[in-house]
Amino acid sequence: MKIHLKDQEQFEELLIRRGHSKRSFAAAAGIGQVTALQIVNGDRNPSPRIAKRISDVLEVEWDELFVIEKHACSKT
Repeated sequence: MKIHLKDQEQFEELLIRRGHSKRSFAAAAGIGQVTALQIVNGDRNPSPRIAKRISDVLEVEWDELFVIEKHACSKT
């Protein structure tokens, strides 16, 4: 399973509404700037722990920001 942002534009708008730049957001969440940018851009999937930190910093429910993508297992 993979975790990813539901909506990149919504996420960036939320950063602005909460008074964060991407740099200050990364610092508040305790993650590197590169990691934060990769998550926002969809180039990297956050771990469950990082996704939780992100939702806590932005003061929203986890499900408002992220979705869990389930992979179908194929048995042959």
